Amino acid sequence: MKLEFPEKKHEKSYLEMIQEFTDKEEKIIPGAAGLKEWENYEDFLIRTQNNVEGKNPKHTGHSTLYFIIDDEEKIVWAVHIRHELNEELRFDGGNIGYGITPSERKKWYATIWLKLALEKCKQLWLEKVLLTCDKNNIWSSKAMIKNWWVWDSEYENKWIIKERYRISIK
Repeated sequence: MKLEFPEKKHEKSYLEMIQEFTDKEEKIIPGAAGLKEWENYEDFLIRTQNNVEGKNPKHTGHSTLYFIIDDEEKIVWAVHIRHELNEELRFDGGNIGYGITPSERKKWYATIWLKLALEKCKQLWLEKVLLTCDKNNIWSSKAMIKNWWVWDSEYENKWIIKERYRISIK
């Protein structure tokens, strides 16, 4: 399992994953990993690079998207690392957004890629990292706890109870 920045070589696997979300009628999470209505894959790659460089005018700050790649070089989905947090993200969202395609869930991938994501956060000189998830998403909660994240608080957002977890990675 590894994290890779999106490249042209990932296009076929990426489009297969997008189709899986579409077929299951599921929202793509993290949102940064999805295609916008007006985008093709090339546009997606440009937007992803612009986010790293802070050039996206609608973006709230610098961020990096990584594909989660399995041992067979297949994308199982994505991790979105926000280099900095605005007020909204300090409360809801945090530094890391992530998701797994429906067919790859409940395989304990989150435990592995969460460690990999923290290594990327260290490279960005982040000292404290915040992550949120729906309270009923026990798989995410378990993965965070297994990686030594500490429960911080819970709150309601649009009638959904969310949990906040923190970790120091000095």
